[in-house]
Amino acid sequence: MRRLLLALLPFMLFTLQAQAETSFKVTTLTDGLEYPWSIAVAPDGRLLVTERPGRLRIIDPATGKAQTVGGLPDIRVQSEAGLMGMALDPDFATNGQLYLCYSTGAMLRAGNRLSRFTLQDNALQDELVLIDDLPGARWHNGCRVEVSPDGMLYASMGDATDAEAAQNPSKPHGKIFRVNRDGTIPADNPFPKSPVWSFGHRNPQGLAFRPDSGDLWSTEHGPDSQDELNRIVKGGNYGWPTCRGINDCNGLADYHPAIAEFERDSTIAISDLIFYRGNAFPDWQGDILFVALKTGRLYHLKLDGDKVAKTEILIDDDFGRLRDIAEAPDGSLYLATTNGEDQILHLTPR
Repeated sequence: MRRLLLALLPFMLFTLQAQAETSFKVTTLTDGLEYPWSIAVAPDGRLLVTERPGRLRIIDPATGKAQTVGGLPDIRVQSEAGLMGMALDPDFATNGQLYLCYSTGAMLRAGNRLSRFTLQDNALQDELVLIDDLPGARWHNGCRVEVSPDGMLYASMGDATDAEAAQNPSKPHGKIFRVNRDGTIPADNPFPKSPVWSFGHRNPQGLAFRPDSGDLWSTEHGPDSQDELNRIVKGGNYGWPTCRGINDCNGLADYHPAIAEFERDSTIAISDLIFYRGNAFPDWQGDILFVALKTGRLYHLKLDGDKVAKTEILIDDDFGRLRDIAEAPDGSLYLATTNGEDQILHLTPR
């Protein structure tokens, strides 16, 4: 019997490891995309996907068939700039409204813009510019968009390669903005008549609201190390370029160090995050899931209050660079690769 158990032990260990590694499966929903940037899932389950070269697609979740949406404005496509962040209005099912952050102008007058559109008959109509003349560059354009549980619109802006401006609340570089969904400025914003909600950011690539508290969290690219996970507070200063990561920062008013950094000596090129709400993976409820570009990883973080209690890597460079993550109505997940010849991946329980 002892010999039998010893003989079976490697198989048993392999089986347990395989079960741990295959609690989910990944399939390709659709391919043939080019640098998809943002996935938004409509109430009826359709996926709306922006592609940085200036396209918006609607994808059928049952067949993977993609339709191209018309009516997009002129978009500056340049290095990291292009058509980027997107969020659907809470009443999208009835009003068809969505929000896009995209790059404008040419090299000598590069900018970024946040606008509201109405989707009708497979085309965008009625653009309402909400925030214009944002700084633009080849890199660090930010442009993640999210609607809060109380219906406010948030958008990120990178430093557009002007790092020092991120510390100036009167300049739009390196900020997270908060506006009403018609573009007007809320009276309770921290800086009078300004859309700025927080400052001192380098290039925030993800925004998400925690379900139990409604707090805003963000992921942010570090320069060559210390990519950040931040909890965003009203009027908070997040240090760039004076301080970064979890470092202390003496003498910087309203400074908030990162909740966690990835990694101390390198960059993972952190990208979008969500708080998982679904039932498909009950052990993940309330946890953070985020993706990374350089490492091609899908991370799973368990929190203890505002501290990271556990970090787990669910996907480790199996599909190349990962830009975006979104949750489907059934709790399954969609991931967007960003390798040039790209796909939307579907992650479901095994």
